[in-house]
Amino acid sequence: MIIEVLGIGDGRSDQLEAVVRDALGRSGQAQVTVLRFDDPARMVARGVRRVPGLVFDGKVVCRGRVPAAEEIKGWLAAAEEKDGGPTG
Repeated sequence: MIIEVLGIGDGRSDQLEAVVRDALGRSGQAQVTVLRFDDPARMVARGVRRVPGLVFDGKVVCRGRVPAAEEIKGWLAAAEEKDGGPTG
């Protein structure tokens, strides 16, 4: 899985990245890559017009806010189920 944190180099984007990494640590997800992009053009291309944005495997799951780690863990679990479990 590839997770993209989209922002503009602000504190909220930093906070989102930290919460994502915390949620990953708590969830035990091993095969996840977190990428950070502070590029307005990339945000627009992904359909994110409010910062920060969060993208799981090309799908925007959140925009304009910093979700709680528990909410992110739920999205991780749902994505894992969709992909057929830990082996994908």
